[in-house]
Amino acid sequence: MNVFRHIILGFLIIILVSCNTTSPNKVRKSDAQKVTNIEYGTIKTSLPVKIEGESDWIGATAGAMIGGLLATQVCGEGEILGTKCQDIAVVYGTIGGAAMGSVIQAKIGNHDGFQYIVNIEKCGENSSSCINDQDKAFVQGDDNPIPNGQKVVIIYGEDVRLMPYEN
Repeated sequence: MNVFRHIILGFLIIILVSCNTTSPNKVRKSDAQKVTNIEYGTIKTSLPVKIEGESDWIGATAGAMIGGLLATQVCGEGEILGTKCQDIAVVYGTIGGAAMGSVIQAKIGNHDGFQYIVNIEKCGENSSSCINDQDKAFVQGDDNPIPNGQKVVIIYGEDVRLMPYEN
């Protein structure tokens, strides 16, 4: 019974860690109280995209732990070709669990978003002399797009965020 508690805990860790998002309204604690650069622009177009989750060592590690724990319940003390059956099961369970944890973490991280083409304004010191200088593309997760023609502030940090803006 104790093994199943570890399994449930492992899956909860995978789910909590892998539920990342690219929503502009979610900010990491490490981004607080930092100076970041900004630009202003106008949304020209938006296109819905599917943002695919990625896996890292956390999903693989949690999966390996769960697979190894489950494998300890297989075979008992019998031997196969001079090796304890349970040892073989632990090796294969750990490898399979790592692969499965990696895939699960990536799948859970999938979400919807939008790719925006933004016309960047170059304003210098005087906002009345803004000129439209160039277009840039940005992808961020969200349920609803920022409407075309909406002025936005582009916040550059560890992640780039687009936020609606009114003068």
